Amino acid sequence: MLLKKSGKMKIIEKAIKLKRAAARMVINEIPAKIINAGYNTYSKIYKGQLSLGLPVSRELIHNQRELRINAIGKLALSLYHIFKHATGKAIPRDEIKAVLVQELEKGRIKLTENVILLNAKTLTFLTLKRFNIASSFLKSILNEASRRFILKEALRQDKQPVYFESEINERESNGRGDYETVFYREFTEEGKEIRFKRLVSMEDVTAGDCKPSVILVPGFANNSNCFHLSNRYSMVMDIADAGVWVYLFDPRGMGVNTGRFDPYYTVDTLIDYDLPAVLKFIYARSCGKPSILMGHSMGGVVSENMVLNWALRLNYDKLRFLSKDEKKILNKVLPSKSDAKNNINMVKSVISLGSPKFFNKISHVFFPAALWLNHISRIFKFSHLPIQEFSRVVTDLPIIKDITRAIYNNNIGDLNFLISPENHKDDKFFIERYLKKAMESIPLGIGFQLLRAIYDGTGFKRMDNSNLNYSDCFSFFPDSIPLFHFWGGKDHLAPVENMKYSEFYPHKVKKVYRIESVADLKNVEITDEKSQLIDFVIEGASHIDLLYGKAATELVAPLYEQIIETVWGDWSYEQSSLKKCEYNLLSELEINPSLSLREQFISQDLVKGSVPLPNTLLPVPLTVTAS
Repeated sequence: MLLKKSGKMKIIEKAIKLKRAAARMVINEIPAKIINAGYNTYSKIYKGQLSLGLPVSRELIHNQRELRINAIGKLALSLYHIFKHATGKAIPRDEIKAVLVQELEKGRIKLTENVILLNAKTLTFLTLKRFNIASSFLKSILNEASRRFILKEALRQDKQPVYFESEINERESNGRGDYETVFYREFTEEGKEIRFKRLVSMEDVTAGDCKPSVILVPGFANNSNCFHLSNRYSMVMDIADAGVWVYLFDPRGMGVNTGRFDPYYTVDTLIDYDLPAVLKFIYARSCGKPSILMGHSMGGVVSENMVLNWALRLNYDKLRFLSKDEKKILNKVLPSKSDAKNNINMVKSVISLGSPKFFNKISHVFFPAALWLNHISRIFKFSHLPIQEFSRVVTDLPIIKDITRAIYNNNIGDLNFLISPENHKDDKFFIERYLKKAMESIPLGIGFQLLRAIYDGTGFKRMDNSNLNYSDCFSFFPDSIPLFHFWGGKDHLAPVENMKYSEFYPHKVKKVYRIESVADLKNVEITDEKSQLIDFVIEGASHIDLLYGKAATELVAPLYEQIIETVWGDWSYEQSSLKKCEYNLLSELEINPSLSLREQFISQDLVKGSVPLPNTLLPVPLTVTAS
C-alpha cells in the first residue's frame, strides 16, 4: 500500500511540475521571445533612446542649457567681485564668462546641479594662469572665495550639528527596542550634496566603541526604506540589534535626497562619487573604523564595482583589453594610486544579495518588456523612468490591483519575479507594502544603463566612452577583501547562473553552499580568512526574499549576521592606524560654545600627537552618540 501511495504521489508531483512548466511556457517564455523579436524588429526601423543619447526631452535639454548659462553667470559675478575686492581692478564679466566656458569644455570645472563649485587648486590655476593675477593677491582671493562658499573645501567645513537632525524611536511605540536615527550630509568630489542616515540600537552601542560598521546600499529604483518597511519588516533594526552601527545610503534624488532629482546620473555616478563620499565620511568621522558594505540587487553592483574601480587604478598598466583612448577616459574617473590604496583600507568586506553580473533577456518576460522603454521614452519624451507611477497603478487601481495581487500571490506562469509566495504565506499584501514604501522613479541615465546591460547580455558596462565592462575585470578585485554572494534559487533578476563569474576572482578560498533548510546552516564554515569568496544559494528564494520573508528570516539573516561577526573579528582602534578616537577626546574639552569643535581642539592643543583631525569633523554636542 505504501509503495502504491508513493508511486501515486510521484505521478501527482510530476503532473504538477508539468502543469507549471506548461503555464510558464505559455504565459512567460513564449511571450518573452515574441516581445524580444518585436523589439529587435522595431529597433531596426526606429532609433531608440540609447542610440539617440540622453535625455530626449527637448524641454529637459533646454533646461540644462539654461542651467549651464545661469551657473556660468553666477560664478562669473562672484569671481568679478572677489577679484575686484582683492586687487582693486575689475576684470570684465564677459571675459570671465568666456574663460569659464572654455574650462567647462576642457573638463577642468564641472556643473553640479545648478552651480559650478571650485576647489582651492582650480581657483589658484584660474587666478594665476587664466586671469594673470599676481600671486600676492592669492591668499585674499582664496579667503574671500571660501567666505562666499564657492569652494568645495568651505562646504565640507560648514556643517550643522547632527544632534539637531536626529530622531528617537522608542520601545513604547515600536514594541522592539530603543533606536536613534541621525541624519548626515556630505559633499562628493564633484560638489554634489549627498545625505544619508545612521540607525543604532541605543542600548547596544557606545560612542567610540569598536563594534562593526555596516553600510546598506539599496537596489534598482529603491530607496533605503527597502531596509526598513515597518517595525515588523526592518532589516536595519535586525542588524542594529546585534550591536552594529548601521548606515543607510540613498542614491541622489531618492530617499533622504528627495527633491534634488538629477536626470543625468548613472550607476557610474554612484560608483565614482556618491558611495565613496559616504564611505570616506564614515571612516573619517569614526576615526579609521572600516565598514562592511552590504548591497541588495543594484546596491551590490555599486558596492562591489566601487571597490573594483580602486583596484583598477592600482592595476591600470595591466588593462590591455582597453584601447589607448578608452584608457584615457577611464584614467579621468579613477582616483589616484594613493587614494585608491587608502580607500581599499576603508572596506572590511562586501556582501551582495541578489546582485546580477549579467542578464539573459529571454529568461523572463520582464526583460524584453523593460527594453521597450528604450522606444517608449523617445515617443513620450520621458525625463525619467516612471517606475513609482507604474507601481502605484498596479497597487492602487481597483481592478488592476486585484489582478496584480492574484499574479503575485499565485505566481501564475512564474510571472512574479520579486518574491516566492511560499515565503510570505502570512502576508498577502507584502509586495504592495514594499512597492509603496521603497520604490521610486529614476533618471533615464541609470535606467538605460541597466537596459543596455539587459540588451547586451555580456555584463555591466560603464556609460562613458571607456566602454569598460566590469564583468570582465573581476580578476583585479582586491583579494584582501572577503566577498559573500547570496543568490536566490528562484530569482529571475539575478539567477544562480551568475555564480559562474566567481571563478574569475583572485581569492584563495572559494566555496559554494546550497541552503535548503535551517539544518544546512550547520555545514557552513565562515572563517576570518581575508582572501575568501563564498557563494550562498538560498533554495526557494526570489529577489526580495533575500531581504524579507521566511527564507530571509530563517536562512539569510543568520548567515549575514555570522559573516559580520566573523569578518569583523577582534578589530579595535589599537590595531588600526588611528589609536585613539577623536570622540574620546570630547571629555577632555572645556567646552566654549562660541567656538567650533575644530577650534576647541586646536585651542587646547589636543591635536598635537598621533591623532590627525579629519576635514570632515563636525561641531557635535557632547550628548551625541557617534560612530
